[in-house]
Amino acid sequence: MSASSADDVEFHAILSRYEQLGDEPPTVNIARNDATFRDDGAHTLKHHGPDIPLRRAPAGRTIEGRVYGDRPWDHPETRSYRWTDHTTMNREINRYVQENWETIRQDLALTGRHRGGFDAHHRVGEGFYNKGMYGAGPREAEYGATSLVLVRIKTRTGSDPPELFVDSAFPSGLL
Repeated sequence: MSASSADDVEFHAILSRYEQLGDEPPTVNIARNDATFRDDGAHTLKHHGPDIPLRRAPAGRTIEGRVYGDRPWDHPETRSYRWTDHTTMNREINRYVQENWETIRQDLALTGRHRGGFDAHHRVGEGFYNKGMYGAGPREAEYGATSLVLVRIKTRTGSDPPELFVDSAFPSGLL
């Protein structure tokens, strides 16, 4: 196959994925999304759900404990936030998808991945950031609320037509 033939095949594959994703943005229910696509990496509720305890505890997953890398987290993070509630989480993620569908659709057709962020202009989450910031001092979790959100959307590997899912969407201290 010549280089131009290979390029034509890839172009048609991208165009097909784009068309299959459709003109209308999907509506996502994060609980259903995470349950359906858990094996593909979906983890919004597991890492950022509103039901995760906020403050450090002797055992179990907590938002503050993630800054320190407490078990069961596998490493410390510079910041860790959870959604304020399930309604806010679903509403804001779906608003983002609705308002950015054309860009999301193009990214998914081209690469199978989309990453974006936005400011909701109201409180969507709470959590902690590390005041010590990687060597500038000891790890010290500082509480804060945030209006910022990061969203990662993917297509399931090998799916035809492409099945999109929210890999992770979470409140963030930075965009």
